[in-house]
Amino acid sequence: MYTWLLTEKKDGSLPSRHPLSRLSFSWQIILLGTLVVILSLAVLFAILATLRYTKSAVLKEEKDGLTQVARTLAQEFEDRAELARTNHQPPLLGSSDSPASRDVLALLSRVVLQNSDATVGGFYNSSTDSLQGQYFPGGQSALNNSALEQGTGAAEDAVLSVARQAASAHEPADRVILNVPGIVLIEAVPLRDGYNVVGSAWSLKKLPDLPGANRFRAYLITAGLGTAALASVLLTLLVIRNLQGGVRRIQSSLKTLEGNLTTQILTSDEPREIQHIVQAINRLAAALREKIEHEKLIENQLRHSERLVSLGRLVAGVAHEVRNPLATIRLRVQMCSRDSDSSRVKESCSIALLEIERLNGMVNRLLNFARPVQLHLEALDIRQLLEERVESFRDLALRCRVGMVVDLSASAASLPVDKSRMAQVFDNIIQNAIEAMSDRGGTLSVVMTSHNQPPGKPPGVWVEFRDTGRGMNHSMMSHVFDPFFTTKSSGTGLGLSICHELVRAHGGDIHISSQEGHGTTVRVLLPANPPPLEGSA
Repeated sequence: MYTWLLTEKKDGSLPSRHPLSRLSFSWQIILLGTLVVILSLAVLFAILATLRYTKSAVLKEEKDGLTQVARTLAQEFEDRAELARTNHQPPLLGSSDSPASRDVLALLSRVVLQNSDATVGGFYNSSTDSLQGQYFPGGQSALNNSALEQGTGAAEDAVLSVARQAASAHEPADRVILNVPGIVLIEAVPLRDGYNVVGSAWSLKKLPDLPGANRFRAYLITAGLGTAALASVLLTLLVIRNLQGGVRRIQSSLKTLEGNLTTQILTSDEPREIQHIVQAINRLAAALREKIEHEKLIENQLRHSERLVSLGRLVAGVAHEVRNPLATIRLRVQMCSRDSDSSRVKESCSIALLEIERLNGMVNRLLNFARPVQLHLEALDIRQLLEERVESFRDLALRCRVGMVVDLSASAASLPVDKSRMAQVFDNIIQNAIEAMSDRGGTLSVVMTSHNQPPGKPPGVWVEFRDTGRGMNHSMMSHVFDPFFTTKSSGTGLGLSICHELVRAHGGDIHISSQEGHGTTVRVLLPANPPPLEGSA
């Protein structure tokens, strides 16, 4: 019957088929609590109603009413007896059964009983041990067996027995006769004439059965109580289902997040509390993903810096050791060229001197790479510097069949930079891009855009160099800023490493994205506020 309530989806959650499922758990619990309170009140009411309409309760109520009728008869008798004593009249219940006494007693019975439905009553005289003054609402004048519908003994004997008991014991007496169709109730209370008990007043009533309306009301209450109980059970199952589905979905999503932090948990149909929990988990996953990526970047930068420091020390030592022998070699070659008269020797010495100068330039670059960067900052229009550096490569680009597209439409950007150092960065990037397209030609795009800084700081600039050359694969990209790493046959592998250090010394950043066969993009960020300290390792 309730299988639909506990059927799970493939993702671990449970299906949402009712708008109630989307309510918050607070409202669902409030509804459930309200229904439980109503159900509890209904149970209490049903118990009271059941007690109210049980057979014993009905009998007690009827007996109480019948006793009250007998007491009223007794009160009327005692008032009349007091009046008779005051007027020195004979007692109503005496040793003789006079017609006058019977008439007075019959009148008292009629006055009291004429408004009591289906009630028979009268008086019992202890002196004569007889019933007197009986009154029947139907107009009968005597008590007969029809009152008990034959088979239960004489009615007069039953009444006499109860009346005699009440008179002799000086306290009320009653009897319930159940072995006839319906129920017969007899009540009797003692009669007093002054201080003496002279008899009893009695009343009789026949009930056909317990009222059927009472049973119908009890059935109706029971049905309502069962409906409320069923509704409580269904609502409880629904709340448990919603809670179970939300928890299982969170568990399933957490397992997915363990392997992939980019996964997002969708909660459009879940209760508000589950949505808040899932949104917090999504934010936590995003923050954790960003932190891991940031830590990886810092770790890569730290490894790169450590390699540069170690390499710088090594290069500085090697360069110093190489420069002295190189100077000696250059001096000897110059002397040999000056002292020799052979043209072939002079030509060989000239070639040797050129190679020595090339080696000396390489040693100088190594020394520059090893020592800290010293910046001489000045306010400079980056647009003008870019135009100059692009124009200086027009001829080389033309020879290599490379078209140059320049977009410097961004707002004026006067930034504090070291002109020669930044020119070195731009020249190196432009030259690498042209050489990457020299075999088949292509297009180099140079674009400058504004870069928004945090509030209160002036904006910086992005300078983007995009070529359509060979591009690089992922393995090459991971080493692009490493010293002495190059993809060119004649390169030293120091260009991009030096560019990286120079840009970082300006407080900026440099990013390279590339795809093999689809070109490379180099983006240089130059902030408006470089670090106050000049120099960088």
